[in-house]
Amino acid sequence: MPRVNPRSPTRFRAIAAPARICGGIQRRALETNTGTALENLRPKEVRKLKIVILGPDGAGKSTVIDGLLRGLDRAGRAAAVRHLKPRGISPQRGEPGAIVADPHGKPPRPVLLSLAKILVWLIEEWYANLFHDKKETLLICDRYYHDLLVDPLRYRYGGPPWMARLVGKLMPQPKLWVLLDAPAEVLQARKQEVSLEESARQRQAYLAFVCQQREYAIVDASQPLDRVIADVERAVTAIDSANRITEKP
Repeated sequence: MPRVNPRSPTRFRAIAAPARICGGIQRRALETNTGTALENLRPKEVRKLKIVILGPDGAGKSTVIDGLLRGLDRAGRAAAVRHLKPRGISPQRGEPGAIVADPHGKPPRPVLLSLAKILVWLIEEWYANLFHDKKETLLICDRYYHDLLVDPLRYRYGGPPWMARLVGKLMPQPKLWVLLDAPAEVLQARKQEVSLEESARQRQAYLAFVCQQREYAIVDASQPLDRVIADVERAVTAIDSANRITEKP
């Protein structure tokens, strides 16, 4: 189990805990043996499950997702990864997950174009959710629409914030949000795509957003990589087990 410092904002919130808390921990739902829980699941017993991995630049999202996929594969759990958006309707430009040297280097788009883009994004998400995403596959999203709420300049959003929040509420919601959290100094030591002040702002914005969600886990991304992956895997296992469909005789 992850070690918990009561003075630190970096900790788990238990999956399906009765109290909606931020800054505390209920361990009940996380005390699951990862290997055993995953190995006991069969594809036909599993509902469609979407998990989103969030975090500022430098949190290690891609590396942690790679480690999570290896653990799921060893357990025989089918999983797929999607970067940010579905690609079924309008293909993305460039390579998914490509390194962006200056994410704030371009100005926001005009209001009408910004609104059109997030509405198309909404349609794409629902189309993928209803027709493309496989029921038996655990879908891991490397970022999601709600990153735009934390960092609108990265996505060149020039529309009103209230409209972006409204579209976020209408989006298909994941079953679990996983935030990879680390101090701004740690993030900057790994990547310097934005300023130290911006890294600190984004960290607090991600924490505020995730703490408003129903089911989430906040993982200390400043600890050694193997422990980060183990913590994420434990949270995913807990929600995956809870999402299981009991097979009828």
